[in-house]
Amino acid sequence: MLKRKDFLHQNIRYSFHYHKTRLERINQLSKDYEKLKKFLLEIYKGKIPNTLFNKKNIPRVSNFKLKGIKSAYIRSYSKQLIRSGKILKFDSNYKLSHYAEEVYQNFRQHKLRENPGHDPILKNILIRDPTSIAIEVPIWKNVNGSYITGHIDLIKIEDDHIKIVDYKPEGNFLYSLPQVASYGLLFKSIFKYDNVKCISFNKHHAWQYNPDILLYDLKEYLLNHKFNTKKWERFVT
Repeated sequence: MLKRKDFLHQNIRYSFHYHKTRLERINQLSKDYEKLKKFLLEIYKGKIPNTLFNKKNIPRVSNFKLKGIKSAYIRSYSKQLIRSGKILKFDSNYKLSHYAEEVYQNFRQHKLRENPGHDPILKNILIRDPTSIAIEVPIWKNVNGSYITGHIDLIKIEDDHIKIVDYKPEGNFLYSLPQVASYGLLFKSIFKYDNVKCISFNKHHAWQYNPDILLYDLKEYLLNHKFNTKKWERFVT
C-alpha cells in the first residue's frame, strides 16, 4: 500500500512515502494530475538532484520564517486574517488534527516518553486519510540560475484542489506561513496547477489559506514593519 524511499539530506533522514493505490487512480480524478504522478514515481526511483539538497549554500524553503517580528504583532495579525476569512481556522475536530491526536494517544497508551515527531504522524495520515497521496516530498526549482530546495510534509487532493500541508506542532502558523505558502507557490509554478491551497496544522488546530496570501496581504503587512520579503520573493514570483 505504501511505497518508501529514504533520502539523507544534510545529515537528516527524509522518508518519502506515497500511497500506491491512490497514486495509480489519480488520473481518475483529473488527467491534469499525470505530471504529478510521474514526478512522484521519479522521486521513488531516486531521480532527484541529491547534490543540491546537500549543498549548505543553497536556500531552503524551511528557512522562510517571520523572524524578528514581535509575537504580539503576529498574534494580532493572525486574528485579523482569520476574521476577514482569508485564513480558515479549524478546531481539533478537523480530520488532520484528529489523526495527529490518534498518534499522541497511541504514544501515551504505550507509555513512550517522547511526543511523536513528524514521521509517525504523517505516516498515520497517509494510511488513514483517503485524500492523502504522498509525504516528505522533495521539491526544488532553478530560478534564473539560483536553486531552492525543500521537503513538503504532505500532499492531498481534496475538493478539486491540491493541498500542500505542513505539520506545525508548535502552533505558530503565521510565523511559518512564508515557508508553507512558498511550497504552495513553487508547486503551482512547477506543475501549472491553479487550484492549490495550503494547510498548517497540529493536534489542536488547522489553518487553510491560498498561497498567494504571501505575495499580497502578508507582503503589505511585512513591508509596513520594514521586514525584508525579497529572500523568498525571487523564488516564488
